[in-house]
Amino acid sequence: MQTYPLTERELEVLELIVGGHSNTAITESLFLGIRTVKTSVRNILSKLCTSDRTEAAVRALRSGLVK
Repeated sequence: MQTYPLTERELEVLELIVGGHSNTAITESLFLGIRTVKTSVRNILSKLCTSDRTEAAVRALRSGLVK
């Protein structure tokens, strides 16, 4: 199993991505600004070596990062 150096905040955002939440919904759930969420999503995609949210969600589930 490969490990990914995600921060706690990125893991929180990733869990919501896996749950199908939009950036706007993530901002409301975590009380963050839209720019912060977009930056977190961009960092997650980069760290997981994925090109989109769906691929990141699949990788997160398969690797056990989220349930």
